[in-house]
Amino acid sequence: MPGEPIAVGEAGVPVTVDGLDGQWRADPDALDQPFTGRTALLSPFDRLVHDRERTKDLFDFDYILEMYKPAAKRRWGYFALPVLHHDSLVGKLDAKADRKAGTLTVNALHEDVCFTNAMRSDVESEIEALAAWLALRITRA
Repeated sequence: MPGEPIAVGEAGVPVTVDGLDGQWRADPDALDQPFTGRTALLSPFDRLVHDRERTKDLFDFDYILEMYKPAAKRRWGYFALPVLHHDSLVGKLDAKADRKAGTLTVNALHEDVCFTNAMRSDVESEIEALAAWLALRITRA
């Protein structure tokens, strides 16, 4: 968030990330735990993608919130949601909630990698869960 320091100081323990330079830190309690991935639609303000340079370094994920760009210059949409699948950021969802109309309109699902059938199914389930949480029906542009 604005005003927060970029460096985490001595939080966590130092770790190396294969293929990357720089200082990285991790929660020591998480290091020896098994990892179970899941699929999720993230907020553009989620801590995983908040630091765009770190996100590019760690995940090779190119992302910018485009709500302040003119529509003609947007690549992914006004408020595109990053798509997390297991341990990878794999795409962006361009969707718009219209509460008056009762709809969640999916304008585009941008795939940064070619989705497998299983990935697509997981992402579609997350879109359905989002629509249900918002009490909206899904429409496609």
